[in-house]
Amino acid sequence: MLDLKAKLASAGLVSQTDIDRVESKKKKKKGKRKKKPKGGGPGGVQRGAVRPLDVEALQAAGKGELYDAVRRWVDKARLDRQGIPSERCEPFHFPEIAGRVGRLMIEPELAKRIQAGEAGVIAFMSNAGLAHAVVPAAGARDVATLKEEWLRVLPSDPRAGQIIKA
Repeated sequence: MLDLKAKLASAGLVSQTDIDRVESKKKKKKGKRKKKPKGGGPGGVQRGAVRPLDVEALQAAGKGELYDAVRRWVDKARLDRQGIPSERCEPFHFPEIAGRVGRLMIEPELAKRIQAGEAGVIAFMSNAGLAHAVVPAAGARDVATLKEEWLRVLPSDPRAGQIIKA
């Protein structure tokens, strides 16, 4: 059975020079494949090297835009791993906005970073409603600038842990 190139050539629709030109373009494309940059995530961005939130622009933005921007930033910057926790994970308790006690299962090293003030726990609007994540301290402060009640734990910040009575 003949391939498509041979069928088109036998019907007189394409010439041999057209076929050679197309094949040479294919060979050039194969040689020009982009190599993926090395790094921890998509595009080679390390977890700690996430671009900070644009606080000034988000302060003027609407609620939906704010939620979306913070959600996308948290997906890139979060320090706690989502999914099934390892056997080393420990419960980390924190005050939720409504006064209840929340719990995250995190690695012991991450708990030490939170206690040292290098990381913080924030609340944010995920696609499934209110969620919590551990993020770098600078990002937690940016989130607190946007919505103070979202900062749940950051030892060096007095805005952390506010409880709103309904």
